[in-house]
Amino acid sequence: MHVFLTGEKQIGKSRALNRVSEAMGRPLFGFRTRFLTRERGSSSLYMVPAADPDALLEEHIVAELREGRMHALTERFDTWGVSLLRKARRHPEGLILMDECGHLEKQAAVFQREILACLDGDIPVLGVLRQGQAWHEFIRRHPRVRVITVTEENRSAIDQEMLALLREKA
Repeated sequence: MHVFLTGEKQIGKSRALNRVSEAMGRPLFGFRTRFLTRERGSSSLYMVPAADPDALLEEHIVAELREGRMHALTERFDTWGVSLLRKARRHPEGLILMDECGHLEKQAAVFQREILACLDGDIPVLGVLRQGQAWHEFIRRHPRVRVITVTEENRSAIDQEMLALLREKA
């Protein structure tokens, strides 16, 4: 079974993901996203390997802030993002992280197909879905995916539920 968390911004989705991925005790593959504002005032969204969240290299930038809006570098999702997920699928002993799937990937068809390939596989996937994204429907409706909404009321108690689901064979 695969588990994705959703919920309001800053509710604790990534913190829960981090706690559960640590408790699983499996090598981490997949990706994390990191937003960084540099000294020059430019801001970028990086997609970094799940096991190396500090790998903020220029070629890991998947979106840039321009004129007050984030602009996706779709080809980076379809190349760099795909390479991270393909690598993850070659490690059956691992855990695939997808933190987070947001709105910027909506045009990245190759990246989306690679997400689907991960969901069709047997390696557990633990991810975060930004709320209100139409392109997430194939993830939400996948028969091996469970989506949990994180709230203030449940955020400290969902770890055991997530662990049980991730260990379950679909």
